[in-house]
Amino acid sequence: MRNLFRYNPILPSILIFFFSGYANAQTEADKFISDTTALTRTREFEVLLETLREKYSIPSISAGVVKNKIVIWKKGFGYADIENKIVPDENTIYHLASITKTFGFIILMQLVEQEKVKLADPVTQYNIHLGARWNDDPRIHVKHLLTHTAQGNSFNGFKPGYTFRYNGDYYSQIGKVIGKASGNTFAELVVDHIIIPLRLSHTGPTVDDSVNFNLTGYDAASFRKALAKPYDYDKRKQKIVSIPYPIHFSPAAGLMSCVTDLATYSNAIDDKMFLSSSTWEQIFTPTVTKRGKVLPYGLGWFVRSYKGVKYVWHTGWWQGSSSLIIKVPEKNLTFIVLANSQDLSRPFYARLPIYFRRSLNKNLRASAFARAFIQYFVEQQESQNSLTPKLKN
Repeated sequence: MRNLFRYNPILPSILIFFFSGYANAQTEADKFISDTTALTRTREFEVLLETLREKYSIPSISAGVVKNKIVIWKKGFGYADIENKIVPDENTIYHLASITKTFGFIILMQLVEQEKVKLADPVTQYNIHLGARWNDDPRIHVKHLLTHTAQGNSFNGFKPGYTFRYNGDYYSQIGKVIGKASGNTFAELVVDHIIIPLRLSHTGPTVDDSVNFNLTGYDAASFRKALAKPYDYDKRKQKIVSIPYPIHFSPAAGLMSCVTDLATYSNAIDDKMFLSSSTWEQIFTPTVTKRGKVLPYGLGWFVRSYKGVKYVWHTGWWQGSSSLIIKVPEKNLTFIVLANSQDLSRPFYARLPIYFRRSLNKNLRASAFARAFIQYFVEQQESQNSLTPKLKN
C-alpha cells in the first residue's frame, strides 16, 4: 500500500499557510460582519441567488465568497436531497465536473517543472490518438490539449495552435502524459500532492470509482452522506427527476468537493503553492495563437478582463452537476458555487448549430450567477436594480 503521508516538500509551507490564515480569520470576519452596507448587499445577493436557483429549476446550490483568504460568506439553498428535505451547506459535496481540469494542469505542470514533460512534446509520444483528421498528427503538442487549441477549423486547415475549441475529451488525454512521465496515475498524484497535503477531507475522485476513491483513505459511506443527490429537469414530464452521477474519472472531470475545501484550494493557488511563481504567471496568461490572436484560455483556466479587471475562472457541466469558480486576483476575491443539476452552468454550454464550431460560451457574463457576484462583490453595487434587466435577456 502506498504511503499517503510520506514527506512532501511543500508540506512546511502548507502548514504555515494554515496557521497564518487562522490568525487573520477572526479579524477579517469581524470586519465584514460590522460593515452594515456589506451585510445589506449580501442579503440582497442571497435573495437573488435563490431567485436564480428557482428560475433554473436547480434543486440545491452551495456557495461561498472568499475575501483575503477568509470565507466571509457562505450559504446553502434548496435541498441537496429533495425526497428527504436535506438542506445543503458549505460542506455538502458536489461533483465538480470540469473544475477538475484546474487540478489536472497542476499535476502536469509539476512534471513540466521536473523536466519529465515538455509542453512542446508531440502527443503521439505518449500514445495519444485523437481520432478523425487529428488522429496521429505530429503537430499536435501537449500544450494544445491544455489550451484547447488542438483542432483548428476549416479556415486554417484544421491546424493546431490557431483556434480555441473547448474539448474536454482531448484534455482528459493528459492523463496518459502524466502516467507515462511519472509512473503514477493522475488519481495517485492528485491525492498525494493536493488533497492530502491540503487536508481536503471532503474532496476525492468520484465515490463510485472505488479504486481511485479508496486512494484517499476516506470512508465511502460517510462521504456519500455528505453528497448532494444528482438531479435533472425533465422537460417532457416538466419536473425534476433523480439521475445517477457519472463514474468516469480523469484530469478533465470526476473530482468531488465542497465549498469549504475549494476555498482552501483557492487560497493555496493564491499563495502560489505546488508550482513556481513563473509557472503560475504562465498559467494565468491568455494563450496567443500563431497569428497573434489572444484567446480566452490560459493553461487550465479561462482568463478574461472586464472593465479593466482580470478574472480567472472555470465552469463545470456534467450529468446531474454543474459548478463555477471565479477568482479576481487584484481584489483578493473568489466566488464558488456548486449545484446538483446541470442548469447552473447550462448558459455556458448551450450548443449552437454545428457550423458555428462552438460548444461553449467563453464569456463569463453569460452566467447570471457570475453577473450577480460581479455586481455585488466586485463592483459592490448596493442594490440589484441595475442587474434585473440583464437577467431578462
